[in-house]
Amino acid sequence: MNKYNPLFKQQVVEFYLQHNKNRSLTHKQFHLNHQTLRRWIAQFNYSRINGLAVLARKQTHSPEFKLTVI
Repeated sequence: MNKYNPLFKQQVVEFYLQHNKNRSLTHKQFHLNHQTLRRWIAQFNYSRINGLAVLARKQTHSPEFKLTVI
């Protein structure tokens, strides 16, 4: 389970952009870790809104399943 959904991430980034890219104010407003905020901003800058999407988690498979696939 992800702690933050894409809508919340979008709201945070929009707040950041509307307040002249003020990270400190955004951090205080949403009580976010500085590293998390920087990552979301970088993801948004790289891929726009699609960069904030929740990505699928890596699947793990049992050794028995792997043997049946082979």
